[in-house]
Amino acid sequence: MKGIRSWLARLVRLLEAPAAQAVQQDRRVQRLQREVVLPAKLVVLAAVYHYMLGAPWAEQPDSSFGVVLEALREFFFVYVGLNLVGWAVLLGVRRFPPGTVQWISFVLGFADGLFLGGLTVLTGGFDSVLYWVFPALIVLNSICIPLATPQLVLNLLLSGFFLLAGLVEPGLRSQELSVPQLPPRAQRKPIPPIRPLDLPDPYAVAARLQQGNDTLGRLLWQRLSEAARERIRELAHVPGQEELLRQVLADELNRLLPLSRYVVQPEEVTEVPGEPFLLRLVILWLLTFCCYGVQVLAARQRQVEEEAKEFAARSAQLHAAGRLAAEFAHQIKNPLAIINNAAFTLRRRVGADPAAASSLELIQEEVEKADRIITQVMGYAELSEGRVEKVPVREAIERAVRRVFPPGLDTGIRVELELREPLPVLLMQRRHFDDVLVNLLQNARDVLDGRGEVKVSARCVSDTVLEVVVSDNGPGIPADKLERIFEPYFTMRPKGTGLGLAIVKHNTELYGGRVRVESELGKGARFTVTFPIRAMDGAPSNGAGFAA
Repeated sequence: MKGIRSWLARLVRLLEAPAAQAVQQDRRVQRLQREVVLPAKLVVLAAVYHYMLGAPWAEQPDSSFGVVLEALREFFFVYVGLNLVGWAVLLGVRRFPPGTVQWISFVLGFADGLFLGGLTVLTGGFDSVLYWVFPALIVLNSICIPLATPQLVLNLLLSGFFLLAGLVEPGLRSQELSVPQLPPRAQRKPIPPIRPLDLPDPYAVAARLQQGNDTLGRLLWQRLSEAARERIRELAHVPGQEELLRQVLADELNRLLPLSRYVVQPEEVTEVPGEPFLLRLVILWLLTFCCYGVQVLAARQRQVEEEAKEFAARSAQLHAAGRLAAEFAHQIKNPLAIINNAAFTLRRRVGADPAAASSLELIQEEVEKADRIITQVMGYAELSEGRVEKVPVREAIERAVRRVFPPGLDTGIRVELELREPLPVLLMQRRHFDDVLVNLLQNARDVLDGRGEVKVSARCVSDTVLEVVVSDNGPGIPADKLERIFEPYFTMRPKGTGLGLAIVKHNTELYGGRVRVESELGKGARFTVTFPIRAMDGAPSNGAGFAA
């Protein structure tokens, strides 16, 4: 039993479609529906409408087929209207919520299957030539609906529509005559010509035709010419005309023999073997799962190729940034060392001159400060040695919250998370994103001083940009300090180092992102960080993100 569960789990993982950008999928599907599928479908519907109006099916409005045809005609206008509305929406609306276009495709595909099932009832059920449209719809749905559940459900429903049409059609045929336009069953044998001797009681046959109490008699009487009907009426009321009446009836019925090919006898309904329609159903089911499997494989291959490009782009950016940082640090640090040595030598020479000593001391302090900044920048020289990896945004945020606000420690601060799915997976060095989150949360924790509320939200503002917001209801930041809040070593707290927000700015801009702050005194602060989801969406490759 455990082995079976393990095998099923592996099978589920194998068939699980990779997470993709829903907005990108919607754009592709929207363009396909708008420019290819719906225009082609409307052309086909025009042909179907012409065929339905031109077919003489409605000559028997009281028959079961007439009722089905009338119902299908009424649904036809609803079906056309639904497709026109869908086309107008896909043409007029440029941006949908993620996944919406695929559900629109699901509704249109469901209507396609329902209408096709109705046509299948009228055109032969399991023997209908329209069967071959079902595989085409399954392939189309697999292309237009990448989401696994709606795709599989819709394609299995198509198989159900075909099965239901095939089960309903024989019931109608056993009660009514088939319409003349339908192809005869292959196993149906032609009826031999009628001889006058085959009509022992011509008066009874003539009465049956005139009365029209059964479908066959009514159909044959309607198909006779007016002259033939008048001739039969005259002979049927004249005694002793049996031979002449037999001859007239035999001649007229033989003239109508081509129509008899479409007359279905009740025993013929059970003669159709079950294997052909079962085989057709199995083909539809296999096609459903094969199309899904092919789509999963194609999506995974596409994801692998995109990730390979993304990894290469990120690595190239970090390598370039690290190389620039190392060169910058080396070029600046050497002159600073010379200046510091010269100031030290001058201090020894000036001796007790207080003014000169004070100036030289100031020079040395500023050199030391610059040296600390350069040392920090030199840390970015290690960027090229870091490993780019997949960073799930939700997991990273939850991990950072647990690190700054441990679950078992009462900090007096309430933390609220608002993470709007779907959240992407970023390709970057994990510690860089972690440092951004941790420093923003530590900054909010420190300003609240054990009392207040911190809110963390994350969402995709588009299919290419991730937005993370950390806000608090603390004392706020004075307007004159907002411009300097991200400068290294600038702090408003006595115990602050002034590096936390500078690291946030550096790490964010390193990947082409942006960070901004909004605040008013007494109303807290709101830090907004945006990251491009892909490396090609604006990340600098020249180290521009190091400007402090």
